[in-house]
Amino acid sequence: MKEFRVCEIRASSPAEDDKGLMIQGTPIVYDQPTKINDPAGTYIEIIKRGALDGADLSDARLLYNHDLSKVPLARTPKTMQFTQDPAGLKIVATLPGTEEARSVYTAVQRGDLSGMSFAFKVPVGGDSYDRTTNTRTIHKIEKVYEVSVVPFPAYPQTSIEARTAMQTAVNDPLKDAAKIKINQILKIEV
Repeated sequence: MKEFRVCEIRASSPAEDDKGLMIQGTPIVYDQPTKINDPAGTYIEIIKRGALDGADLSDARLLYNHDLSKVPLARTPKTMQFTQDPAGLKIVATLPGTEEARSVYTAVQRGDLSGMSFAFKVPVGGDSYDRTTNTRTIHKIEKVYEVSVVPFPAYPQTSIEARTAMQTAVNDPLKDAAKIKINQILKIEV
């Protein structure tokens, strides 16, 4: 399931001899609780440090507002680079000389656009949900499809994917009973 998340971005002034427009940002932040608003309710989500270990970052695009109908603003590895550090995933992108790219760059530089979002896939078993704390924890991201500069940090696209996973966890009493039984068995054996 492809999912989206939002983070921060900023523009860097190009060098005098450099005609490229560069932006940098942090679309994925580790270990930071984030409130996700969903039509079915609100929950907390955390992307754990190490979730991107082994993830496919090889062919991601930089878009404006997840608009797949537009020409990408950048693409890994040629015009956009990802680097990971203990805080999360960072990007540096060189934008083309198009009118749309200049508009995005100017809006980021002025602070009119300050958010980033990303589309990703969590593999089966790559996340967990704790009903007691109402928290979804993402332990593993399989692929990052794209990162986007966005005007609003609210993103309903995420709700559909996350809500489905949440409803499965909430609406399966047989699964909950099985987990309790397994924990009881394991407790006895220890």
